[in-house]
Amino acid sequence: MTPQHTAKRLPLRPPQPVDQGVYHRRAVLHIHGNGLNLGFPQNLAAWALASAWRGMPLYPLAGPIVITGRTASGEVTALDDDLVQHALAVTQTVRETLGEWRTRPPGSNEAALNELLAYAARDVTDRR
Repeated sequence: MTPQHTAKRLPLRPPQPVDQGVYHRRAVLHIHGNGLNLGFPQNLAAWALASAWRGMPLYPLAGPIVITGRTASGEVTALDDDLVQHALAVTQTVRETLGEWRTRPPGSNEAALNELLAYAARDVTDRR
């Protein structure tokens, strides 16, 4: 069977909605529009980064999220190096914090989110 025949036999799925969230004037987060309803796990790293960029806790973000740059006119472009560093730092901090919580669990969900947000805000501020 040729690859063309195989491709024809694969089931087609309708495209899933993708939302674009602007949490920083030079970045766009491309978020699965139905991730929470489909049961995707929360993306704490993306939530912490977006919340730190906005300076306030946001609603939950779920599933895989892609971050791209954004031009002044709103077009998608490559992510600037400083924002890449923000994303890397926050992701590493979230990973380390979740690991620490295995031996030192937070007192509550609210305390956990506040702790992550404080660390993310520090990571974003330290790299401006």
